[in-house]
Amino acid sequence: MRYSVLFTLMAVIATTFESCDRMVSLSFDPGIPGYTQSPDRTILLKKALREISGIHDLNETELLGINDEDGTLFFINKVTGRFREQTFGKQGDYEDLAITPYGYYILASNGDLHHVDRSSGKETAVYSRSFPKFVEFESLCYDEKHDQLLLICKSCGPNDPYINAWRFDPKTNSFDPNPVFSIPWTEIRKKGKDDTIECLPSAAAIHPVTGRLFIIASMGKVMLQSTVSGELEAVYGINPDIFQQPEGLCFAPDGDMYITNEGRQSKASLLYYPYKR
Repeated sequence: MRYSVLFTLMAVIATTFESCDRMVSLSFDPGIPGYTQSPDRTILLKKALREISGIHDLNETELLGINDEDGTLFFINKVTGRFREQTFGKQGDYEDLAITPYGYYILASNGDLHHVDRSSGKETAVYSRSFPKFVEFESLCYDEKHDQLLLICKSCGPNDPYINAWRFDPKTNSFDPNPVFSIPWTEIRKKGKDDTIECLPSAAAIHPVTGRLFIIASMGKVMLQSTVSGELEAVYGINPDIFQQPEGLCFAPDGDMYITNEGRQSKASLLYYPYKR
């Protein structure tokens, strides 16, 4: 199915205003098990978070976030959207972050990982490796079960026919030399029943209850569900009216899901979806 077109057509062909409103409010196609089709809460974020590019669940009341350009950590209240700031380093092209027992890791678009000490909030090291030409990153997640970080490329090659994930070992501060898995676009298109899908991942997180890896793509307007070893299980379309530019994704320990939209043409937003087993 052609997801962006589908959600628009659903609204157009609705025969009554009531049915039109119901259809437009659908977040996912098909629905993601355990989640409602409309966010339980939507918060418009302040100007400093207009280019919010990554989030991670911090505690019961806060998310940890970053934006594209500033070397700043944002501690965001989950209910109000209010935040406090802490500078961790220099300006850069920061795309995502993960919280681990070893500290915070912040992903740059070139694949560099900036380590930030949790107690001081300051950058202590930058870990780099030479990735192939054309490779660009926007997604990082911590796999607690296997004690590893997964970096997932947005642009994975000159023709982008697949999604690659690289592994970083936080115990040895080293990258694996080759991708740990690849998901071909052909497989995504087959599973999603749409031969036009172009999936460019913008955020990723591992579900703490099911152990499944979720990858959201702002460009392509899909959410992928796979195992942490890259076995694709489901492809969900995401409503472009709700997810204008989703760049942040994380889960609370109980499975509650948070997604943030950058605010290129409007205010950034934080969407909350409670999880029900």
